[in-house]
Amino acid sequence: MQQVKRRNPYLGLIIVVGTLTILMFILLVAVGTFLFSGQFSSAQSGGGSVLRGRNPLNAVNVEEIDPALALASLGGVSEADVIIEAINKSRPETALAALAYYPTLNDKESAGDFLLLAGAYQAQNNPEKAIFCYQMAGLIAALSPNLPDTVRADIFLEAGERLSKLNQADWAKFYLDQAFVVAAKSPFLQGAHRRLVFERLQKDYLGLNERELARKSLDLTAKPVGAAVDPGTQLFILPQASEAIALPLSTQEAEANRWSKAQELAALLVERGGHAPESAKEALKEALLAEDGEKLPFYTQELNAAAQLSRKIDITIAQIEWLSTKYRIARGAYGLSLVPEWEAQAEQIRAELTKTYEALYALYADLIVALPEVSQIDKATEERLRREVLAGELGRYPNYPEEQRRKQLLDASNQLLTTQPELGLFVGVGQAAGREMYRLVSPE
Repeated sequence: MQQVKRRNPYLGLIIVVGTLTILMFILLVAVGTFLFSGQFSSAQSGGGSVLRGRNPLNAVNVEEIDPALALASLGGVSEADVIIEAINKSRPETALAALAYYPTLNDKESAGDFLLLAGAYQAQNNPEKAIFCYQMAGLIAALSPNLPDTVRADIFLEAGERLSKLNQADWAKFYLDQAFVVAAKSPFLQGAHRRLVFERLQKDYLGLNERELARKSLDLTAKPVGAAVDPGTQLFILPQASEAIALPLSTQEAEANRWSKAQELAALLVERGGHAPESAKEALKEALLAEDGEKLPFYTQELNAAAQLSRKIDITIAQIEWLSTKYRIARGAYGLSLVPEWEAQAEQIRAELTKTYEALYALYADLIVALPEVSQIDKATEERLRREVLAGELGRYPNYPEEQRRKQLLDASNQLLTTQPELGLFVGVGQAAGREMYRLVSPE
């Protein structure tokens, strides 16, 4: 779910007009003039090797983050825009950090950004990180309950084709096989799109010397089955977008002050080659502490007063968004030390973020119980578990109960396969290059 920006109209008029030019200057100049490193050595995420962990948080090398560019999002620029700018300007680690700590980026954008980011790592001759990003895109395609199957198939194809070019035959075949399953079994694909998928698969399988699969793909291009279900049919039950949480004026002012201080620090980093004065860092630190002191009590108060489950969910998502920013700061994932107090409290902040995610999925469970039909309850339960596992596997939900949720998800998926086989695609697990991975399966 992606939260809508919250702005007081008066503050918006004052801030946007006064800061647009400097923000664009910072964004463009920062990425074009320097790579900043070595300004801090506090507790942080693991180094540049993805072998240290399977999720993006542990793959981020904070020493390679461009802080002036990363700070643009703290200064009011959309995080999605920062990600794309970082990819385009060959700052992949900055983009990876933003993706890792951005809980409300929708799944289509997340998968697309990981594919683009993989290309950026390839261009920098970093195949290990490129492979990792293709795996993350494939993970989203397998687990997201929200993606149209046309998009799902295209993600698998792109990952498989690019991995083949990296001479990763096992991984390439795994994702090409996933595209085959979607094209063959999804009830939502139109015949024309199926044909295009099978045409690409036929060529891709030949490139891997998988002649039998290439022949099957060729056969299916000649007789693609049309959609059995209207592609416009709603594929999910749980709400997909949260309502804006109206912040009180004092909280809006604290947020606006943080934007201003972040902009000033970013501008100084650009002007002085990455060496901003301590006074600018201190000013941003005080602004962040003040904003934290406004937001968390407000969310707690609103949550206690909320009567509707939907309202509680929206507030909890807003909490997660702020705590994710706070956790990113605590782990140094803006490329420099911003709030040393939070760095010392990183474990506590992580625990708060975990607890808030737990509360979110408990609220979803309460929402599901109220559904009128058993079939809806089964489908929504599987959907909730897919979202939760995906958030955990992407690192956005730290310390999630991995083994427990995996079992629950597979049980829920098997239940749907038995009772609602017309859905066509279900979550399972399989082996890829000797590693267990989530994948899509279908009834035989």
